[in-house]
Amino acid sequence: MRRTDVSAALRAYLVRCDGHPHCMALVAPPTPRRLPDGAAVAQDIARAMQALERLKVTIALLPNTDMVTRTLARREAVQSSQIEGTRTQLPELLEYEATHGIDGLPADATVTERYVQALDAGLHAIRSPASRAALDTRLIRQMHAILLQDTPAARPGEYRDVQAWIGAGRIEDAIFVPAPPAAIPACMDELEASMLRYAPRDDEQWELMPVAQIAIAHAQFETIHPFADGNGRTGRLLMPLILAAEGYPPLYLSGMLLRYRRAYYDALADVQLHGNWTPWFILLCRAVVGACDSAVAIAQDLNALRERWLTQLSTLRSDATARKLPTFLLGHPVTSVNQVAQSFGISFVAANRAIDQLVARGILTEPARRRNRVFHAGEILERLQRE
Repeated sequence: MRRTDVSAALRAYLVRCDGHPHCMALVAPPTPRRLPDGAAVAQDIARAMQALERLKVTIALLPNTDMVTRTLARREAVQSSQIEGTRTQLPELLEYEATHGIDGLPADATVTERYVQALDAGLHAIRSPASRAALDTRLIRQMHAILLQDTPAARPGEYRDVQAWIGAGRIEDAIFVPAPPAAIPACMDELEASMLRYAPRDDEQWELMPVAQIAIAHAQFETIHPFADGNGRTGRLLMPLILAAEGYPPLYLSGMLLRYRRAYYDALADVQLHGNWTPWFILLCRAVVGACDSAVAIAQDLNALRERWLTQLSTLRSDATARKLPTFLLGHPVTSVNQVAQSFGISFVAANRAIDQLVARGILTEPARRRNRVFHAGEILERLQRE
């Protein structure tokens, strides 16, 4: 990266790359504390916040939200990982979880499962009494350590100690060159103080709304690029965590960003190279609206499926395990006999009988005979992969 690759306003933040005297790296400018100028951004922020409020109210009124959001979190893990090039599909991840990987599913499934674990760890920290105070560099490093635990060369949980660049090939031809390793700790501490633990300051005219906070936090993190690997996935984890810390459902945006992946990368590059935040704000706000609408529709549709299945099972005894499975399947749309037995504290034989009753009614199917049999709630999987 050369001086001419960045806007004049950002050239003050360029430094020489160690070991590459003809190349420059960008030390991330201070985290912005205001919206880009322009009516379009303000209008999109307002629409996105309205969508978040609708989601908050709707999810609070719907039954079984814990089970639905469990499945949506796994959908998010798949889509965020797909942005980085993994090929795992949602049924494969769910099979991996249902069987504990016994059947040797693709290696990408392990990568995606680590995302689920990192997300769970982050949400657990946020939902403790600490709430927003838990959002710090320590938590980011903890999540990164979970994400990259199977890749020791990526220094799980540690900031990178070598110069990185974005783009294939030589550093001289890179699209973007983030800060040298020595500058990373200070940049991350500034991001934590300014945005992760965001609080309005006395000298500011207004408070940044949560949608603006997630837009700024994610782009600033990607500009710092603190880790040797896993920066995209770690940075996308920040967005649902900030929203959860502010009392909103942990909205998952990777599906929308995957759909518009080229625009997503271009918008981040516009921030990094030109300090132009407007395209990123507009894209992110519209992704929030789309993701909110999608989450509401999915939650409503899955609960409608559950009600129909309960009707199909109404002739069974009221205490039959089979009648409990429709609710369980909202959070485990791929399951196994062992998983049902362990979840309900019943014998293998009883769990197998309950599953057979759902298979007989077409609620579950067994797509392939394996050593550890798995069963798919096909209508749930089809609905989750429809958009």
